[in-house]
Amino acid sequence: MSIFVRARFDAHDQRHAHFEELALALQEQVKDEPGTLTYRWFSAGAGSYLVIEEYTDDEAVAVHQERAGELLERAAQFADLVYAEIYGTVGPEIRAWAQARPQVTVFLDFPAHGGTDI
Repeated sequence: MSIFVRARFDAHDQRHAHFEELALALQEQVKDEPGTLTYRWFSAGAGSYLVIEEYTDDEAVAVHQERAGELLERAAQFADLVYAEIYGTVGPEIRAWAQARPQVTVFLDFPAHGGTDI
């Protein structure tokens, strides 16, 4: 089952151009990541951004986090993570990462077996 991520960022005052450069760099980088199915950025105007991500599994999420680590650290200089929601059955590493961040919520598959597609 896929793992989905929805995360919102608010750029610091007058820093949105820097954040946008990093978001575009991240979007370019994921084109070569195995297991990354969707990675799209949206904006509600300069300073407010949302990313939608879909990965095949935990391993694909880990690959993205490893490859994107430096860019994500730099992005934190220009914007705040307002919230992130992770959807799907995730392993202990992702769960621990989320638990360390109060603005992150994990929504596990319901029912536990993964549900059905309608």
